[in-house]
Amino acid sequence: MVKSHASRSKEAGPASDDLVARAMDSVLQAERDAQTAVAECERAGGRTLEQARQQARSILERAQRRIVSLHARAAQRLELDAAKIAEAHRKPAVLAVGRLSDPVRRSAALDRLALSLTSIQEIRAGNDT
Repeated sequence: MVKSHASRSKEAGPASDDLVARAMDSVLQAERDAQTAVAECERAGGRTLEQARQQARSILERAQRRIVSLHARAAQRLELDAAKIAEAHRKPAVLAVGRLSDPVRRSAALDRLALSLTSIQEIRAGNDT
């Protein structure tokens, strides 16, 4: 004959009840330990995530500082190069103005121009006859 669960529990007695109670306590304690471990893992994950965010911000800030520095150096270099180019173009212009403002040179240049123009007209006039 098969005995019911209730009748077996009665037959097992208080020792069996204590064993079941200890097993239940052990299971509940394991569950609490697991919940504590999960909570600690979540806190550790949160700390790790915040550290990673701070590191990313630090990297971004350092990159921004480097970019600004590079742009400043490039702008300074461009200004220096532009000044050199302007100076290189200014010198020949100053020399030309100086040559043209010399009255003796200017007069000689005008005489040469007049001579060449009249010579061309004389040559053309001689060819027409």
